[in-house]
Amino acid sequence: MDKLRYIVPGGTSIDPAKVGGKAASLAELSGKFMIPQWFVVSPEAFMSCLSDIQIQKIITGEPIGEILFDKIVQEEIMTATKQLANSGQLLAIRSSASTEDGKNASFAGQLESFLNVPPAQILNKVHAVWHSAFSSHVMHYRKTFTDSAEWIPAVIVQHMVKADTAGVAFSSDPVTGDQSKCVINATRGLADKLLSGEINGDTYHTSKCGKIEKQNICGNNPILNQETVSKIVKLLGRVEEHFGLPQDIEWAKEGENIYLLQARPITSLNHVSKVGSQITLWDNSNIVESYSGVTSPLTFSFACNVYQHVYVEFCKLMGVGASKIEQENNAFCNMLGFVNGHVYYNMLNWYRVLALFPGFKINRKFMEQMMGVKESLPEDIIKNIIPDRPSLWSKVTDSGRFIRTLWGLIWHQVKLSKTIQRFYKRLNESLSSHVILENLSLDQLSNEYRKLERKLLKKWDAPLINDFLCMIAFGLSRRLLEKFAGEEGLKLHNDIMIGQGDIVSAEPAILIRKMAEIARRDYRIVDRLVEGDSEAISNIPELKKEYEGYLKKFGDRCLQELKLESLTLHNNPTTLLQAIGHMARREKQTKKLIEHSNVNAQLQHLFRNKPLKRWVVTQVVKWAKARVRDRENLRFERTRIFARVRNIFIEIGKRFHELEYIRDSRDIFLLEVPEVIGLIEGTATVMDIDKLIKIRSTQQEKFKSQPAPPKRFKTYGAFYSAFRSQAYHTDIHSEILNADHVKGIGCCQGIVRATVRVITDPRNAELKPGEIMVAEFTDPGWITLFANAAGILVERGSLLSHSAIVAREMGIPAIVAIDGIMKWLESGDTVEMNGATGIIRKIEKKGWNDGQK
Repeated sequence: MDKLRYIVPGGTSIDPAKVGGKAASLAELSGKFMIPQWFVVSPEAFMSCLSDIQIQKIITGEPIGEILFDKIVQEEIMTATKQLANSGQLLAIRSSASTEDGKNASFAGQLESFLNVPPAQILNKVHAVWHSAFSSHVMHYRKTFTDSAEWIPAVIVQHMVKADTAGVAFSSDPVTGDQSKCVINATRGLADKLLSGEINGDTYHTSKCGKIEKQNICGNNPILNQETVSKIVKLLGRVEEHFGLPQDIEWAKEGENIYLLQARPITSLNHVSKVGSQITLWDNSNIVESYSGVTSPLTFSFACNVYQHVYVEFCKLMGVGASKIEQENNAFCNMLGFVNGHVYYNMLNWYRVLALFPGFKINRKFMEQMMGVKESLPEDIIKNIIPDRPSLWSKVTDSGRFIRTLWGLIWHQVKLSKTIQRFYKRLNESLSSHVILENLSLDQLSNEYRKLERKLLKKWDAPLINDFLCMIAFGLSRRLLEKFAGEEGLKLHNDIMIGQGDIVSAEPAILIRKMAEIARRDYRIVDRLVEGDSEAISNIPELKKEYEGYLKKFGDRCLQELKLESLTLHNNPTTLLQAIGHMARREKQTKKLIEHSNVNAQLQHLFRNKPLKRWVVTQVVKWAKARVRDRENLRFERTRIFARVRNIFIEIGKRFHELEYIRDSRDIFLLEVPEVIGLIEGTATVMDIDKLIKIRSTQQEKFKSQPAPPKRFKTYGAFYSAFRSQAYHTDIHSEILNADHVKGIGCCQGIVRATVRVITDPRNAELKPGEIMVAEFTDPGWITLFANAAGILVERGSLLSHSAIVAREMGIPAIVAIDGIMKWLESGDTVEMNGATGIIRKIEKKGWNDGQK
């Protein structure tokens, strides 16, 4: 198009302050997207058509009267139109004012627009658009919503698309703000009536991948099919990626082509430009076992530090290059999140760390299985972590990395036994120190903490290597059994994992049963134990010896044992005493709850005449069992480390209180580790810690009074924005209240029909022999209840969670990861559970309120 004074050609760089957001947006998108040809009549053309009196009336806000075309303006508009519509094509005419699609208000629909305009009528329609900017309703809207003077409209002249279908689409849900969803409105033919509100059209709610999740159809048949919806969503994604913000677009489909007519930010989501739009996925399916409920700032800061250090060191051990580790430094620093006082996995960062290793697509499934994640990561998010179709060079280098990592894994497996031995030696040397913490000064206590960091937290090799091997071995053994034997193979897998015999997590139940047998000799002692009387232990020397031995080994095992603020059995042994007493009151059990079939015989049956497959499965299963055993036992050593750290900070709290730094020694848990150590070493930036503690205390109480966030949800951009608005977007719905059966993950075979007891707090709970225990989650502090359970149903967890492993070890039918089970059942209901299939059927509802709920 020849250079014209009042015409701006489409596709050239345009200042939105001069020609409005629509035109500037079209200019920016031209050449990158399929956009009908166009040009813009600039606001200067309008001003050139006004008299001095009319200009003055504009300033004073008076009606300006008739607008007469300037001769040059008229000629240029006609010249540009002939060049654009040289074959007489029909045109679309619309306005583009600077404030029309502003951040705080939108003039969309306020100014005139015209479709199917013949070239001969172009001047009349431009004239009509100009006049519409001074109509009474637009003047009122302008005064109400904006005080901007940048409102003189430019006019866009564009080829009409002979649309089969057309409409609008949003790259985020404009109602809920959920940026993981898209919304498409569609109608047949042109979209003018849809945009004006005269008709509704079809509405499609989709995932970011374009899959239709919900649709509202106005006619007999859908206007769009899945293929067209996917194309529109792909277009939306490209536009959103280009602008970096959720977009509202107009589109039209002609034949196989989908045209982009215009794009603008979604007005209702303007805050995204400030807080950002990056998705963060939060999940606490597994970590809730370690950090349930509201967690203290001290515990969270310590846990973050541990996760960062140990996983960086693990990557180094596994041969990940320093440059790659540095590249993902932010992921290592943010593997955990603090959501309304609750600890969550920042799942995308876990995937980013896992993606540092070759074989990501396989390993991520194993990781999800180990972490109890029921919903896989959406493919569109995965593509942002690792490309779907890597380059040839990437494939070559990844193959090299895979071979190197595979060799490293084999080498680590070969020497794992010695690695574990060295780890235990290092651990015992550090924890068996004869240093008495009660006698240390603040600087000495700080040094003790630093020593633990240096000797153990940064050398956490055995647990991490074993965990990674366990993840692969457990996942591979299940996959092989499923591939070779289908559902029957998966059922057998749980049987195979039973009876390790040397898992430390099952030992407390055995010792408690032993102490109960001794206490049963004198029922007066039993009554005192049930009341929590610790003096009763001394009346039976044999019982006292067993009790002291238990405390020496398991005194740091308690409810929420990884939370530094938790009281251990050393602090308060009441739960242990009551567990011994309650078990002593029960009749001695001689009958097994379930009888397990011969595993070897089943393997022989499944793989009859297939000796090679049987041998492979047997070896992989043997490997998996060893790794599961070592994983659970090494987790016990983690408890010992946390106990030492807990005792160090308890002593620091006592010193702070004695020196009148804090009002109560337990206020130490309201500070973060760097703040506490900083006050001792001189790096703290806040010295008025009384006020800080008061703020944190108020915040913690607020967290405790609020419902827990969803188990899995997404936030967008800056987390603080989601925290303030409680904008947690979740796709998980547990509306199962009226169902007659539900399904979880079966993790220990056996069919049990019995009444259930729903337990929310095991401290004062009593599970009667033969009852099925129902809980949201369990940790090692629940072990005293396992011994009497006929079956176990847990809302959270995975095949490798504490509940699953201990249940398998003790031969108790168990099902985990049952969404909504705590709402679906109440104490006294009768159910039939199948620990192999994971199905629970409600037989009879007969609830009562016994204080457990």
